Amino acid sequence: MQQLAVVGRGLRGGRSLPPALAQAFRDGSLGPRHMQPLFSLAMRGPASVGELASRLGLAPATASLLVNDLDRAGLVIRSEDRRDRRRTIVSVPEEQRRQLQRMARERLSLVRRTLDRLEPEARAHFLLGLRIMAEESAPTARESRR
Repeated sequence: MQQLAVVGRGLRGGRSLPPALAQAFRDGSLGPRHMQPLFSLAMRGPASVGELASRLGLAPATASLLVNDLDRAGLVIRSEDRRDRRRTIVSVPEEQRRQLQRMARERLSLVRRTLDRLEPEARAHFLLGLRIMAEESAPTARESRR
């Protein structure tokens, strides 16, 4: 159990959230699930809701709900796609993008340093364990129908 607490603290980071993000977490309008789309938009750039869903392995409806929450909190910008006016492109404001990129790099650094210290076979087992943990933490089809 102690190891899980260490991993949680290391991956959470949370030292300096952008002010709007910190406020949204304090008032309860956002939760941890909103960090993944924010990090993706900050690190990989603007995307349509469908592209974001694909990046994150989410259903388009789920990605849309997360983007709506982020939009209400003032953490993303929606703009019309110049090539296809039916599409909306979602991005992170520049002043928050740099801070989110730094936070993502800090979180990934813990995993990278850990992987670097492991022998190839141990690294493969570690990654397999993370993959299984991700699969086990994902809601099942039965749970999502409730």
